[in-house]
Amino acid sequence: MLLEGKVAIITGASQGIGRALAGRLGDAGCRLVLVARSAPEVEDAAARLPAAVAVPGDVSDPSTARRAVTAALERFGRLDVLVNNAGVGLRAPVARMEPADLACVFEVNVLGALRFIREALPHLVRQGEGLVVNVSSVGGRQSIPFLGGYGATKAALASLSDSLRMELAGTGVRVLTVFPGSVDTGFKRHARGEPYPERRGASRLTAEEVAGRIVRAMAAGRREEYILSRSERLGLLLGRFLPRVVEGKLIERYGDPGEKPAP
Repeated sequence: MLLEGKVAIITGASQGIGRALAGRLGDAGCRLVLVARSAPEVEDAAARLPAAVAVPGDVSDPSTARRAVTAALERFGRLDVLVNNAGVGLRAPVARMEPADLACVFEVNVLGALRFIREALPHLVRQGEGLVVNVSSVGGRQSIPFLGGYGATKAALASLSDSLRMELAGTGVRVLTVFPGSVDTGFKRHARGEPYPERRGASRLTAEEVAGRIVRAMAAGRREEYILSRSERLGLLLGRFLPRVVEGKLIERYGDPGEKPAP
């Protein structure tokens, strides 16, 4: 896909991967509609780009998707790309996970993306071309201790992406699913459930690195893009053949020594 001149909506665009992606797409010549809950932050992000408009709002609010698509059409006259990047984390053992926390995370990570797809897709299909980018997580492919709830939402988003890709065959609209690993952002500070423990020496990608890889995958017309550290990529591969070994390593890495099994 030639990105110059394209109009893209990015959710979760006020910080982290979303903000870095906005910068990269702006540099590539895209015109942008930036969506995020924090009005000051998303307006600041838009003000720093040559052709961007901010739409403050929560993706769990159905009106936010409508306002974002309307802003793209009124400001730029078209819509070419939807990037569902907004997400919230959840850390909790399954046995003690609060259903309300999981429902909240599903509302943002899955239903929020679905609302934007429903609003954007008719315009993309009508013009006969377009791209939907859903930012999942490696946790949607490889289960991780204490992140089962979060991983369930990202697995659901990946499944929606796979079905949508098949359903859009022949329309000219493509679907790209992105699976980042551990990224150095403020994501964990806003997560639901229990605090994430500090892990010294953890290898994390930067938001800029992830954004750069996403842009290259968009331009190349890829279906999936795994953006992982070397150890994460190796673990994902070995998990297919040596699941018990990999599970043991994941328990060592992500398990909490203070946690005890539920009675």
